[in-house]
Amino acid sequence: MTDIQKQFNDKRRLLLNLLDSPVIDVRHIGSTALGEEGIMDILVIVPNLHAMTTLDEKRLNQSGFYRLHHPYHKKCVFSEFHDLVSLREKCRLHIVEDQSTKTRIYLEAQNTLTESETLAEAFRTFKESVRHLSQKDYESAKADWFRLHIANKH
Repeated sequence: MTDIQKQFNDKRRLLLNLLDSPVIDVRHIGSTALGEEGIMDILVIVPNLHAMTTLDEKRLNQSGFYRLHHPYHKKCVFSEFHDLVSLREKCRLHIVEDQSTKTRIYLEAQNTLTESETLAEAFRTFKESVRHLSQKDYESAKADWFRLHIANKH
């Protein structure tokens, strides 16, 4: 088991046990799930976003995860940082509703990247070409790439 797999398993256990659990499932997604370096992305599936209460948010805060307050559509995002000065992210939780379109797209995208080395390499190349952008523009560019190359293909 690689170090990143161990880290994911530790976070998975934490999330399933910590929240007393509106969590249905926890999946490792994104580049680190493909064996690359970077911010670990974790898909956290809950029955509905309203199941994530203020108490759950406080528990996540105590475990080092802090909510990112951006206009995310149909998901909540929490990040774990290397430190609270630089705010460099270590891990990002994408909390989505079970049986939602957003959940389906995340899972299909991850399956597609896992099954197609050609597409995974195209994604790596694209990410490298936009790495110079601000974090917000970088994330937006990645989302656009997914919509163009994966989400609209299903």
